[in-house]
Amino acid sequence: MLTLPAAVRKLAEGIPHPVGLIGCRTSKMSLDCCEYDLAVFSPENQSNQVLQAGGHTVELIHLPGQVKNHVVELGDMEILKDTNKFMLSSAARNVTPEKYKRVVAAAGKKSLISSLFCLQKMHRAKTGAVASMWLKVAAYDFVGGMLAMSGRKPMPLHELEQARQADAGGIAEVVEVALECIGIERATRPAISRSMGAIKELKSKDYDKDLFMSKAEHLLGRSMLTDCYYYIGRVAAKDLVQRKDLFYSQYPKLVQLAMDLSSDVQRLEKLQKHLFRAASSHLKG
Repeated sequence: MLTLPAAVRKLAEGIPHPVGLIGCRTSKMSLDCCEYDLAVFSPENQSNQVLQAGGHTVELIHLPGQVKNHVVELGDMEILKDTNKFMLSSAARNVTPEKYKRVVAAAGKKSLISSLFCLQKMHRAKTGAVASMWLKVAAYDFVGGMLAMSGRKPMPLHELEQARQADAGGIAEVVEVALECIGIERATRPAISRSMGAIKELKSKDYDKDLFMSKAEHLLGRSMLTDCYYYIGRVAAKDLVQRKDLFYSQYPKLVQLAMDLSSDVQRLEKLQKHLFRAASSHLKG
């Protein structure tokens, strides 16, 4: 059984609903800065929240709907608290490795399709900065999609390391195209610092803003610059895709800093063609 801090286990046992540990803490990829993700299966709609338990950071993630529909979460879950009828245990047993891989791969295909849609938005963008933003968003969707299609559940903080480990699976070459779109070679402390300041402003009202900052600062402290650059860009992309065009036009500098956007239009167009071909070919395959 997974070694879990006593304070985290006590917190889980005190929740009046079935609870399971999910995320990177169930794998060998977690870092000291990683939180313990607790999936809470409650009938009521509740907001996610970040808590402290005995000096450990815990994120409560409320999963709505029927338990059996959360195949990806059930597939790597460590059950901490079940019902008297063993609802979680029963649902988890029904998630075979083949079913898990099939569902993850299907999610990966959706991410590749999303990547192509973002590339279309890039063409319709009114400014070079917004076009550059959509290219980066498309690239992040592509990396996540390729990881999922190879059977790996993408984990934002660890995606770059997952891509490195997936080299043996033959996806490294195509992922390299996406990393070039993301601009991973621009991963310097000044660029990261500027982006972190802008993302902190973007996430000022988010419940997990402090968790984001602690993770980014941890990666910086360990001189994991490329991983940090990738991660903060991933977080910025997730935030910005939910914004309206009006936001991009009103706060162009904030958008540019958050994602460290390039203004080299010719290079952007070249990268867009490469990423489009890569995403299209893997969807057909």
